[in-house]
Amino acid sequence: MLNVPSVVFLGIDVVKFAVNLGTAYMLFLAVSLTLNLEAGYTGVPNFGKVMFLAGGAAVSASVCGRLAVFILGINVHGDYNGYIVTVINQVNASLSQNSVLCVELILLGTLLAAGVGAIMGFLASYPAIRLREDYLGMLLLASAQFFQIFLGAYAPLIGGTQGISVPNFFGWAGSGIGVRDVAVLGFLTFFAISVFVFVERVARSPLGRTLRAVRDNELASRALGKNDVAIRRNVIVIAAAISAMAGALLTFQVASVGPGTWDRVTWTFWIWVMVIIGGSGNNRGVALGALSFAFLFDMIDQVQFVFQPYLPDFVDVNFLRYILFAALLILILAFRPGGILPEKSSPTLPKRTLHGIMGRENAKGEMDQKEPA
Repeated sequence: MLNVPSVVFLGIDVVKFAVNLGTAYMLFLAVSLTLNLEAGYTGVPNFGKVMFLAGGAAVSASVCGRLAVFILGINVHGDYNGYIVTVINQVNASLSQNSVLCVELILLGTLLAAGVGAIMGFLASYPAIRLREDYLGMLLLASAQFFQIFLGAYAPLIGGTQGISVPNFFGWAGSGIGVRDVAVLGFLTFFAISVFVFVERVARSPLGRTLRAVRDNELASRALGKNDVAIRRNVIVIAAAISAMAGALLTFQVASVGPGTWDRVTWTFWIWVMVIIGGSGNNRGVALGALSFAFLFDMIDQVQFVFQPYLPDFVDVNFLRYILFAALLILILAFRPGGILPEKSSPTLPKRTLHGIMGRENAKGEMDQKEPA
C-alpha cells in the first residue's frame, strides 16, 4: 500500500502540513481572485461570496451523488437523503474500483456548479447592479445569509440542517495514508492555476482597462460608450461561476455537504482580508495575500496552545487567530493601504514586445541626435 512519507520537524509533520496548506491555499486563491476581479478591478463590493460557493456545491453534490447511485445500481428506495448513510460504504467501495467514473462525475459536478453559480450571479445582479457600493454590499451579504437559511430549511436538496454524506469521488487514489489528499491537491492546483491565468489575461487585455474605467469613473466610461451595467453584471456572473466551482471541489474534498460546510466568516470576510493584505487590483498581490493568510492561519492553528500560559485569563486561545489577523489588517490599512503588492498598470503587450519597441525608439532617438543640423 502506497503511503505519503512522514517527516516530523519540531513536532509537526511537515509533509502533511504542506499538503493541507496547499489544499487550503488553492481554494483560497481561486475564490480571492474572483473577488479581486469584482472588487479590485470592477468596484463591485461582493459580500455574498459564500452564497455562490454554497449554491454550486449543494447542487453538484446532490446531483452527482444521486447519479452515482443510479449508475452503480444501488437501491436507495427512492429516498437518497434518507438511505445514503446506510449505503455510502457500498457506494465508495464501488467507486474506488472505477476511476474513470469518478473523474467524470468530478468534472460533471464542477461544470454543473459553474452553471448554477452563473445563474445565481445573473439573478443576484439584477436587483443589485444599479445600487451604490454600500447598498450593493449589504444586499449581497443579506442574500447570502438568506440562502444559507434556505439550505437548512429545504431538506430535499442536501438533507436540511443535518446535511448528507457525499460519495468519495477521490477513492480511486487509494487507501494509503495521505494519498487521497495528494490527489485532491492535484485537482485543486490545476483549477487554481487555470483561474489565475484566466484572471491575469483579463487584467492585461483591453477589457481590463475597461473594468478599471468603470470602477474609477462610471460617468466617463458611459461617455465613451461603455455599458457599465452590463459589464458589472457579466463580471458578477463569471466570478460567481468560478466561486461555485471552488465550492463543488471543496465539497468533493470533505465528502459531505450541509449548511455549515460554508460560513460567511471563512468564505466572505477572510477572502476580503486576503485581497486587502495582498493588494487589491493586483492578481500577484492577491496570490501572495492568500498564501500569507493560509500559512499564518495553519501555523497559528499548530502553535496557538503554546501561548495559552502567557495570555490573560479573559483571552480565549481559540480566538487568538482572529485577534492577530484583525491586528494585521489594521496595520496594513494604516501603513500600507495598497497592500503588500499595490496595484500597478498592467501592460497589454508582452514584456519582450515592449522592450523591443522601446529599444527601437531609443535607437531612433540616438540617430536623430547624431544627424547634423
